[in-house]
Parts: sequence; structure tokens; C-alpha cells
Amino acid sequence: MFFSRFFSKNSSQLRERGDLHFKEERFAEARHFYMEAVEKMSSSGQNAEDIAYLHSMISRSSNSLAELNIIEAEAAIRSGDSHKADDYLKLSLELADDVSIREKADDLYAMINESQSIPAAPGKSAGAHGCSSCSPSHHSATAPDPTLPDHLQSHEQFQLLVNTLPGDLPRRYAELGEKFASAYLVAHSEDPGKALEIFKELMSHEESDILMYETALLHFRGGDQVKCEQFLKKALTVNDTNPLCCLSLAQLYTETERFDDAISLLNLMSERQILAEQCLIMLADVHAIKGDTRNAIDILSRAIEIPALKKPSAERLVRLLAAEGRDDEASFVAKTYLKGCC
Repeated sequence: MFFSRFFSKNSSQLRERGDLHFKEERFAEARHFYMEAVEKMSSSGQNAEDIAYLHSMISRSSNSLAELNIIEAEAAIRSGDSHKADDYLKLSLELADDVSIREKADDLYAMINESQSIPAAPGKSAGAHGCSSCSPSHHSATAPDPTLPDHLQSHEQFQLLVNTLPGDLPRRYAELGEKFASAYLVAHSEDPGKALEIFKELMSHEESDILMYETALLHFRGGDQVKCEQFLKKALTVNDTNPLCCLSLAQLYTETERFDDAISLLNLMSERQILAEQCLIMLADVHAIKGDTRNAIDILSRAIEIPALKKPSAERLVRLLAAEGRDDEASFVAKTYLKGCC
């Protein structure tokens, strides 16, 4: 018993371990430590601000793991293994509570299973997309057929991946041509350095917010957040309504703890109706991470009335209210908005 007490960590130490693992992008370990810290804190008396932070980091870790599973699913799709992709996407949906991540997983899941007799993904509903700008115009792409010639195989893979993008981006990506499509597939597979060279070559001929955005992503994957930010901002000077650029810059601000910048950008996006629903959820998350629980609760209280945001808003609201000691309100929200939610 003595050694058990001696080696056990308190909630602050667990939080520090979680933060360290999160910065190292070891999201599974980070999530574990954050969850353990919440248990310790709950049993020893609640601190609303600390618990709100921990819950927000559990959410961020879960969403990061979900995104990694989507990347694995895309790799499986490119190799023609739709069943393996199916498993990764199911896991992604179990982990993610971010609206945009769930939408991408849902759309990929629907497309790879469109021609198969596999049931719809858990939690998928016809009204999952909150606005028409976030929904692909159709789901005609299917899983790549390994019997197709290589150039047709690549075309199918490219269409499958870009058809999940919001608004008119699937069309705009397709209009950039075969060289871009090939580089795009390379960027999402084994040789991002080669893709970066091609993107730079293409950018020397035209100014394209899409090329700048994809280049920004490659710099981020390479650990260069400064260049990532530069290319995102440059892309927005070319097209300040590109939803992926706007959202990615807001996420980068959050990742680098520039919360006020993230909040300003998300508010602007909301005013301009750029991924407005995702913005509400992310705004609440940023306020919670910042320690501004009151504003986070206010935002979620509005978002919960939007059908597509009911579940993620309610789940966050229950956690924040409970952390504030407002157990009766938390219970009411859970019973009213989460009863029967899958």
C-alpha cells in the first residue's frame, strides 16, 4: 500500500504528463493521462477551470487520434483495401466529437460502402451536414478497383479523397489538372517532399489558394509551423473565403496558444457564414481551453439548438456544467439532449 501511494501521481503531475505527450503528438498516451487526471480531480474536489481544461484536452486528443485514423483509412483506400478503411473510419467516428472530422469520416465511409451491402456508419443521419456548403454535391465515387489501369486507379483515388471537401472545392481541386492530382496523392502517401516540389513548381505558374493551402499542410507535417502559417495567410490573400484555409489557421492559432487570434478569426468566419456551425463548436472549445468557461457555456447553449450540433454541444455542455458544480443543469441537459443519442 505504501509503494502504491508513493508511486501514484497527483492530478497536476498527470496533467503535465498529458501536456508533454500531446506536444510530442503521442495522442493516445496524452488522452490516457488527461482522463486519469480528471478521475483524480473529481475524487479530491473539483476545480472547475482545471477540469474544463482537461476535458478540452481529452477532446483535442480524441480528435487528433480520429484524424490519424482517417489518414490510415485514406491510405487503405489508395491500396484498395476498403474493409481496412472501414475499420479505421469506425474507430475515427468513435473518437471524434469535432463536427468537421466526423463529417469527413462519415463521407468517406459512405463512399467506400456505397457499392457494398455494408450498413451505414454508426451515428450517420441524413441531416448530419448542417449546411449545404459543407456537403459534397453527390457521392458518386467508389473504392478504387485494383483491376483498373494505373491512371484510372489514381483518378478514382483522387476523386474519392477530394469529394469530401466542402462547397465547390471538389470541382476546384479537379480543375487544377492531372499533375496536381498526382502530387496530391503523393502528398497523402509516402513522399511529401516530392509533392512539395511539384506544388512549388505549379505555384510558379499561377497563384492558387489551393496550392498554397496544400503546401502549408506539408510544412506543418514537416514540423515547420512558421512556414505553414505564412502559406495559409498568403492563401487567404488570394481567396479569403477558402473554408479550409480559414479553419486551419484558426486551428494553428489554437495549437500555438494564440487563443485571442483564434477567437477573432472564428468570429469573423461565423459572421461570414464560413463553416459557421463548425466555428461555433470550435469557439466553445477555444474558450474552454483558455479557461473562459462562462463564454464556452453561452456558446454551447446556443449551438445545442442547431440539430447538427445537438450531440457535440450537449456533451461539452454537460462536462462544463458539471465542472462548475452545476449538477442539476448538467443532468437536465443530458436527459433532454442526449437521451437516445447514439
